[in-house]
Amino acid sequence: MSERTHVTVDQARSSLAGADAARRGLAARGRWLAGYFGAFAAGSAAVVGLIGLGGDTGTVLGVVGWVALVSVGVAYAATRPVRLRREGWLHAGGWASWGVVYGVVLAMGHPRHGEVAYWLPAALVSAVPLAVAALVALRWSGR
Repeated sequence: MSERTHVTVDQARSSLAGADAARRGLAARGRWLAGYFGAFAAGSAAVVGLIGLGGDTGTVLGVVGWVALVSVGVAYAATRPVRLRREGWLHAGGWASWGVVYGVVLAMGHPRHGEVAYWLPAALVSAVPLAVAALVALRWSGR
């Protein structure tokens, strides 16, 4: 529109309503990120549990399962048509905090292999950073 085109109040309201509807529609299509982080949170809990309680076999199964989850997750994320605003920050914060928690959980649990009282809560704690990222993504997507 040029500067000389007059827009009525109703036209302006209609345009704003259309823009808001488009924004909400795109945000809703960004909900995939919540499922993505949720799947990795569950995967983290499973891997930590397997490493701590499953001995050598559990460690191998956990690592193989994690590699498979990462492969599927990266391929899935690459096909998503919508990215949420600030998604990069959410990824950086979620994965960095998960890495710290995961490292601490494994380091503290090293002398406690097989102790259910340590490894079950540790598995759940390892999932917290990615579960929080999933909740933030869900909130950002307008759900």
